Amino acid sequence: MSNARTVQQFEKRMAEVFRIRPAQVKDLFRGARPTSIRVNRLLDEDTYQETVRIVREKAPNAFPVDWCEHTFLWPENDGFDDILPMAHEGRVYLQNASSLIPPVALGARPGDRILDVASAPGGKAFHVAARVGNDCSLWLNDAAAPRARKLGELAEVYGVKYTDLTTHPAQYLDKSIPDESFDRILLDVQCSGEGRVDLRRPVTLRYWSEERIEKYKFLQTKMLSAAYRLLRPGGVMVYSTCTLSPEENEFPVSKILQRHSDLTVEPLDFSEPSFLPGVTSWRGTKFDERLTGAVRVAPTETFEGFFVAKIVKAGAEDA
Repeated sequence: MSNARTVQQFEKRMAEVFRIRPAQVKDLFRGARPTSIRVNRLLDEDTYQETVRIVREKAPNAFPVDWCEHTFLWPENDGFDDILPMAHEGRVYLQNASSLIPPVALGARPGDRILDVASAPGGKAFHVAARVGNDCSLWLNDAAAPRARKLGELAEVYGVKYTDLTTHPAQYLDKSIPDESFDRILLDVQCSGEGRVDLRRPVTLRYWSEERIEKYKFLQTKMLSAAYRLLRPGGVMVYSTCTLSPEENEFPVSKILQRHSDLTVEPLDFSEPSFLPGVTSWRGTKFDERLTGAVRVAPTETFEGFFVAKIVKAGAEDA
């Protein structure tokens, strides 16, 4: 398919998703970049306070995120050059603000047994560990061995303690790990990455196609099914993607809700103006009505396009 045809197809699809004109799509998709600075709370107190002071000095216009402690938004800066050396030291983590949402939604508690299914490069797993002060049993997994090795190295830099680091394919995790092993599961899946597309640079669409989306939706559904079996009764699983097509977001979640009556979608207890509800139908396919409790993040200067569903498994007493 020609590049122009691909762009046209993408614009048509996103216009349907957001219910806007195709001509308006270009204004939304201007590429994801770092917009948040998370100060690592696993640092000793003196280093933590010094790091906060430096962040405030180097990024005077950055402002705290009211729903994510130890974190600042800095949407107008493209470079982060003055802050980057502290990232190499494990003092701050720089990422797009949308990536803050899944760890906060997960709601990990001290003592929890937690699985991050597709952990690399590590930002979300390290954030989860920091939120509970390393007081958890954290299992890191990434199917790509080179990425997993780098993940282990970065965990050391950021002072993150983990119990296991494995390279199981996400869709077959239940073949390698006992059922009902985890209180919390983070499933940030491989996807078509539409939230990161920059229509000023059409090359960012070189791997995008509707055929690829169709393949992903079945893979993602298998990943959810495997993760379901690993979640304990009463546990919480967060499913997230950096894409916007309903096939990769609402479709897999709706399927898992239909298959397992002990699951439901719980709304997040924080929000931003760009957080929209999940959709309940797409191109003639109906989804579970509870998906209105999921969050689709519209692309803005601060947040990349994203999707998050907080899925809760009934406890034994609720069954």
